Amino acid sequence: MIRPTQMLSARTLADPRSRQARADLKTFASDERMVQLCNLEAMDQIRQWRADFQPDRVVPYATAQEKVTGTTIAANGAAFRSRGKWYGLKFRCQLAGGGESVVGFEFLVGDPVPRAKWDELGLPAVH
Repeated sequence: MIRPTQMLSARTLADPRSRQARADLKTFASDERMVQLCNLEAMDQIRQWRADFQPDRVVPYATAQEKVTGTTIAANGAAFRSRGKWYGLKFRCQLAGGGESVVGFEFLVGDPVPRAKWDELGLPAVH
């Protein structure tokens, strides 16, 4: 597992271009807001880790339902889309007490998901 030392999602959300994302997050129930924050952290961390990946979407339940335990989310069957292709992903995300910010994150990028499996797994080809 890759264990970054710096969390990136707060910086992304602080950017003025993220105004709509900040507003949207406020409308979600607590568990969903935590999942979305972790998805954002996953995209930021993958992009930082390897510049040839440009993630634009994460599905935390592609092959297995994510597990929310308190303020920790474990997504062992996640997937992310980069440059029109889907890749397997596993991540564990720890949020601050109120679930408002990411304080710990680790991830592992898996193999490309074969195109023939995208529909079955609910992985859209485009937005």
